[in-house]
Amino acid sequence: MNSKLREKQITKTSLVGIGTNLLLVGFKAAVGLIAGSLAVVLDAVNNLTDAVSSVVSIVGIKLSHKAPTKRHPFGFGRVEYLSAVIVAAIIIATGVVSGVESVKKIITPESADYSWITITVVSVALVVKIALGLFVRMQGKKYHSDALVGSGTDALFDAVISASTLVGIGVAMGTGYNIDGIVGIIISLFIIKAGIDILLSPLGQMLGARPDSEAT
Repeated sequence: MNSKLREKQITKTSLVGIGTNLLLVGFKAAVGLIAGSLAVVLDAVNNLTDAVSSVVSIVGIKLSHKAPTKRHPFGFGRVEYLSAVIVAAIIIATGVVSGVESVKKIITPESADYSWITITVVSVALVVKIALGLFVRMQGKKYHSDALVGSGTDALFDAVISASTLVGIGVAMGTGYNIDGIVGIIISLFIIKAGIDILLSPLGQMLGARPDSEAT
């Protein structure tokens, strides 16, 4: 596969992910803060980590296509694997912080003011994340990018997170009982699991496997 074409397509896919996630961050953060919902705000924060992940993917693919040097005669192919590890670390750290905040929310619960606008925004975000996740994963597999496959997988987990958030909103609006903290913990566990899954593949490549000849 032509390395320049591969680099161009991965960069283009990452830019689509960045733009989409930043839009979702803005809408979710706004409705989450207005409603006083930790779960919706955490959903927005999680989308922000996705945007960061896409930036790291772009940096990784750019560096991996640098020409070999005297100090690095085999090129920089493993830099892309390293970028996937960084993406995973960001996701895991976000999950841990989210979990801590969710526990605090359970210990000292606060009421949230949900509306149909909140439901609409989260529902649309759910559909968008499914579409984005499938697209990014498809591109990652097509162009053999662990970082893109990882970002796409995380986007699909985000869809599950948004679904959990919708359930929490429905329970709060239907019963008056706020389960924000519980939903937040569920979100945190999904985030951590996604990060661990993303971490395994590039670590194996960095520790023992030969870099993909098409990536160097």
